[in-house]
Amino acid sequence: MVGYSTQTVTASGNADLNVSLTRPDASLNEVVVIGYGTQTKKDVIGSIASVGARQLQDKAVVSFGEAIAGQVAGVQVQQASSAPGAGLSIKIRGVGSISADNTPLYVIDGVPLDNTTGSYSAQGATGANVPTNPLASINPGDIQSIDILKDASATSIYGSRGSNGVVIITTKQGAKGKTQVNLNVSTGWQKIDHKIPMLNTAEWAQRQIDIRNYNYTYLNGLPIAGRSPSDPNSVRGSNANFKIPNEFKNPSLLPENDWQEIVYGTAPMSNYQLSAAGGTDNVRFYLSGNYINQEAVTIGQGFKKFSLRGNIDANITDKIKVGFRIAPSYSINDISTAGGLSYYGGVTAAVVTSPPIFPVYNPDGTYANSQRVTFDDGTPAQTLFFSNGLGLSQEYENVMRMFNTVGTLFTSIDFTKHLTLRASINADVTNINTDAFVPSTITVSGYNLYGRTYTGNNLNWSNENTLTYDNVFAEKHHLNVLVGFSEQMAVFTSSAISADQYPNNLVQTVNAGITNATSASKSQWSMASLISRLKYDFNEKYFITATFRRDGSSRFGANSKWGSFPSAAIGWRVSEENFMKGIAAISDLKLRASYGIVGNDQIGNYGAIGQVGPRTAILGAGDGRRVSGLSQENLGNSYLTWEQSKSVDVGIDLGLFNNRINITADYYNKVSSGMLFGVPVPTFTGFGQTLRNLGKLRNKGFEIGIETRNIERRDFVWTSNLNLSVNRNKVEALNANNDDIFSVNYGVVNSITHRTRVGETMASYYGFIYDGVYRNNQELAAGPKLASGITAIGDPRLKDISGPNGKPDGLIDNFDKTNLGNNLPDFTFGITNTINYKNFDFTFLIQGVQGVEVLNLLKTSGNYKAVSSLFKNYWKSEAEPGDGMTFRPTYAAYQGNNPV
Repeated sequence: MVGYSTQTVTASGNADLNVSLTRPDASLNEVVVIGYGTQTKKDVIGSIASVGARQLQDKAVVSFGEAIAGQVAGVQVQQASSAPGAGLSIKIRGVGSISADNTPLYVIDGVPLDNTTGSYSAQGATGANVPTNPLASINPGDIQSIDILKDASATSIYGSRGSNGVVIITTKQGAKGKTQVNLNVSTGWQKIDHKIPMLNTAEWAQRQIDIRNYNYTYLNGLPIAGRSPSDPNSVRGSNANFKIPNEFKNPSLLPENDWQEIVYGTAPMSNYQLSAAGGTDNVRFYLSGNYINQEAVTIGQGFKKFSLRGNIDANITDKIKVGFRIAPSYSINDISTAGGLSYYGGVTAAVVTSPPIFPVYNPDGTYANSQRVTFDDGTPAQTLFFSNGLGLSQEYENVMRMFNTVGTLFTSIDFTKHLTLRASINADVTNINTDAFVPSTITVSGYNLYGRTYTGNNLNWSNENTLTYDNVFAEKHHLNVLVGFSEQMAVFTSSAISADQYPNNLVQTVNAGITNATSASKSQWSMASLISRLKYDFNEKYFITATFRRDGSSRFGANSKWGSFPSAAIGWRVSEENFMKGIAAISDLKLRASYGIVGNDQIGNYGAIGQVGPRTAILGAGDGRRVSGLSQENLGNSYLTWEQSKSVDVGIDLGLFNNRINITADYYNKVSSGMLFGVPVPTFTGFGQTLRNLGKLRNKGFEIGIETRNIERRDFVWTSNLNLSVNRNKVEALNANNDDIFSVNYGVVNSITHRTRVGETMASYYGFIYDGVYRNNQELAAGPKLASGITAIGDPRLKDISGPNGKPDGLIDNFDKTNLGNNLPDFTFGITNTINYKNFDFTFLIQGVQGVEVLNLLKTSGNYKAVSSLFKNYWKSEAEPGDGMTFRPTYAAYQGNNPV
């Protein structure tokens, strides 16, 4: 039976045989993939975590990310967006770069994927970037194992691409025997677990009345003589924003809509997989087909994927073997939930900023985008505009179609039983096409009857050749030596056409409109590498591994084309020593340590050279025709090279009670240096800056993983997996002057400022410290004053923490801005319990993060888009100060401050 030890028993006479099923100590004897080779788990001395067939078997997951989420210490998995099929954010041991990509290297059946594929954008109607998912094509049901290389001794075999860790995916293979056909069908549902509490129509209307009354009775924070909130509209002048609409006085005249209920629904998902595996002595095969249909919780959107896989292995002779892997896939993804669809950021943003008073439909059945309010004094009606989330979701067409094929053809030749040559040629081909159309029934970022088509093609190929010598001398000395050469190249091309002034909604291709913009691009990169590794162990007790790789990359400058990446690791199986023999509780104890240097080559393809791009211009006093030409895009740096990481790892592997409990713990300290920064250059160069390798960033932390076999009976098995990770991130150097780095990300209703400063966590939130509101004039008089601007009662109170002399000075200015926190977790954890009872499997997974600080930008806006129930208990007057933390009703945000 699968999962149990094979036993051979000799029968004699008529004696009865009692045979019981036993599970082997599989966890230590599992084979892990270490990059250009394999090794039993018990002999690994680098930091490598594995998600094996037992964890993956029969899991109802539809993506690679779901398969590893919460399973591995030191690996944080996040969905890039809520859209099905969207990209993943996978971080291994924190964030190792300030400016370059932090994505790990993915290797599928020996094929290294082009990491930049995920950053090529499937652009919609507005040109908004929608990252693709390079792993969306893989079927989780085809995965045999996932091995995650975390420390430098494990990842240095991949050199300049190993700084962010390496994820190696091995797919299933056939075996000798009868053909086995498996059909797996799973279905499920998804829905939003927690809705944001919102104001109802009456509450929202009252808030608007309070806003208009305040704006009518106050000027620059001071009461206006002769004005009162009880004044009728007829005496409030000509400004309609000072007047109270009839509908606000009587909210029953307005709709009562919960936009989250209207736009979000229950999303069914289904996964169908059919596979066949089998073979003979000389030919083995694994074939599969997969169909996934996953609707989005946003009504009208979803993701479909069709994929095939063929894995074939054949013995040409006793010494020559060949293999072939090919996995084509085709996906259709409605990505209209992407940002940039409206001024307020897309469907989700429209939902959480649309007041309940707005109707879903107009009387003629079209989607509404406004609400008309009237006045009792003859003032012309006022129209309030909004983004209709349901209309954006249902009417906006933005469909991405992606065709991807990953394939490899390899051969291995055993010159002797100890010497093997393996050669492979690999390809990863991706084609992306996005068609977007904004019909006449809605408006997207000011566009109407507008279309765009985008095409992107990426060809990534590689050739790898390795020679491996493996032998055991005198029964105790095990030596494994690997040398090799590899080369890789990727070429990406893209083009986009947009058009407007469509006559109607019937024909939505760009040829039906008038072309208003075109673009095209082409980029490529290449790499050549020399690889070597030596592994030695004495009697499976003392271990040493040394790795050396040398990479040459087209991405690097002419004076820095090649780089070297060495590493070393040692291990000691203490449990094999004689002094440990009497300790029955300890079945395995291994100590290990490693040091290595790896790199991050995700610095862009052309930062090292003066890239040339096309330009058009109308010159002189000619006939007005455009003249095309070329211009230099950036100032090159011939010394530009990869970011480098030096890493130390110390770990322990402990097995207790016949390995029913297995504990793995690691401490690591990784320092990344030579990060990319834009450095100012003299103006006579014609450029403002050039890229240089500067700065230093440290990540250090602790990881622990515990696996237990709690109960093992014939019909009942219960296993558990617990992992916990702690990582601390600290910036140790920036440019020559260690100047702070500021970046601003513009959000839904406000912007976020991040500051990176030496001695702090990178990209911390930066701003004023919110300290409640001024409830009365006494508090206002006693509080600090704004260096520029006016503060009134009901306004936010900001903390005065510093001044020009480093001490509070009674003024609120830039000296009072500080680190408000960051979105890096204090720790992450995962708990998995698996119960097998006869033919039933039950898996319970709990995963989480602690200490992540998130900005609630909805709290920073006070205009009529403020619909969250956070605004209920706000300041109205000195007699009604509210909760003391919620500022007065207003049309404007305050001081650019972002309360945490």
